[in-house]
Amino acid sequence: MTCFWDGIMRSLDNNDKKLLELENKNSIYSLIESLKKKNKKVENVLWQNSELSNRQKDENKEHIRLYDKNTAKGGYLCSTCDPFLILLCNLLEKDIHHDYLGNKISYKYKNSKKGTYFYKSNRGHFWFSNKN
Repeated sequence: MTCFWDGIMRSLDNNDKKLLELENKNSIYSLIESLKKKNKKVENVLWQNSELSNRQKDENKEHIRLYDKNTAKGGYLCSTCDPFLILLCNLLEKDIHHDYLGNKISYKYKNSKKGTYFYKSNRGHFWFSNKN
């Protein structure tokens, strides 16, 4: 069950793949490795229009550092304030809107001018929706 990673991979355009060093790589494992390699304390993302605390930023970085890509096939439990979506928003400089069972979750890159990705999820599945 790799729907979280599959949804992200489906959403990436060629420029995003270049930024993530994923040209000619369509593996979710390559995506996870890239995010882990580019992992950092994120300073430029608002969650639900609010700044993250320093502790939250540190915990997000640690969550990604400790994530074992070998567990990806067992599913990923995307949280409502998800470290990987925060990092992705920051790296791509794009906003992310995540609709979880009708609850709108916003990740906003400060001064974003590159567009928005839309994802949806329910209790057991995550996907790229391409629209709000």
